[in-house]
Amino acid sequence: MIYIGSVSTSSGSVTGRGKGIYTVKENSDHSMTHIQTIPSDNAGIITASADGRFIYAANESKSFGGINGSGGGVSAYRILEDGTLSLINDSVSYGSRTAYTAVTEDGKYLLAANHGSHTTVTCSYIQNEDGSWQLKRGFDDSSAALFSLREDGGIGDLKDLVVFRQSGYWCHGGGQSTSHIHQIRTHGDLVFACNRGADEIEVMRIDREKECLSILNQYHTRSGYAPRYMEFHPFLPVFYVANENYPSVSAYSYDESGMLTEIQFCPTMHDEYYTERPLPVFDKRHADTGEINTCGFADRKAAMPSDIHISAEGRFLYVSNRYYDGGKITVFRVSKDGSLTMSGLIDTEGNDPRGFALSDGLLYAGLLDRNLVQVFRLSSENGLAGDCISRFEIPAPSSFVITK
Repeated sequence: MIYIGSVSTSSGSVTGRGKGIYTVKENSDHSMTHIQTIPSDNAGIITASADGRFIYAANESKSFGGINGSGGGVSAYRILEDGTLSLINDSVSYGSRTAYTAVTEDGKYLLAANHGSHTTVTCSYIQNEDGSWQLKRGFDDSSAALFSLREDGGIGDLKDLVVFRQSGYWCHGGGQSTSHIHQIRTHGDLVFACNRGADEIEVMRIDREKECLSILNQYHTRSGYAPRYMEFHPFLPVFYVANENYPSVSAYSYDESGMLTEIQFCPTMHDEYYTERPLPVFDKRHADTGEINTCGFADRKAAMPSDIHISAEGRFLYVSNRYYDGGKITVFRVSKDGSLTMSGLIDTEGNDPRGFALSDGLLYAGLLDRNLVQVFRLSSENGLAGDCISRFEIPAPSSFVITK
């Protein structure tokens, strides 16, 4: 079965007309049969438990459960014998616009990344010493939430909440004013969170005795580049990060203490792209007031990486790029030491391949702007795709869970 999370909002930075989570059966000829649509509030990102029994949705909302201002939510679903989903329970996420969920390998804990908002949510005025009045803008908190999980897969109590209040490069230039925890991943008891708003990777550890998160490292990435999503190498102590503001990927080595080292930086587009839009180098943490914002967030014709995945055997890394010259998926060869060499680009039929998945030599690309999923067969020689072998319509597809 293929489970597809969809965007179902008409507000915010991403819009779509999805209805929830779609269950689709893939036939032997790779055509698709729609099995079920289960309603879920803006469940753009879904993830599965390690044992494949449960699916968890990040409900990217500011008013989950119909309660104005309640923030986002997390929802738990059981996969039934016929492959359909059944809601177990849900919970507020203790943050705004929940962007991602992750489950520990033993199924004991669920983590949620609460993104926060790009836009002002409150304002107040303060009086200066000279008597003049000055606007003070307020934004949603961005946070990482730790929940216990019940034996039936349901969401238990909130155990800890870590709020991040750092500012990033564009705090004056627009585009990412405050911390935005966009993705959260676990590796054993280590927890990694991409803070695209503050240009940081937050490294934490789950303290199982105290049932809380302890911060090990707040690693500052390249200023202004906005680390969005990450992917672990299947057997090396290396992970790869898609930088959202400028089309590039960074490779990092890590150890169990949470120490990170950037070991490689690679562009994700063809050389001609950077002739027109060269990659900048910022030597400061914050933009100056009035500084021109050259990032992809400000220029929707620029390429913006979104999703990132590695093949099961670790030979090829894939990064999706939206907006520029049609949506493209970059393919990198991965060497034995984890270093990257670009193999080429895969063209999609849309401008916004927001999320994609790899399974059994196939690539499933969700084209948010086209309400379409394309399926490509991948070459075992160079990782590139031939012709599209299947297309099926799904409203605003944004993420995938594939079970066989």
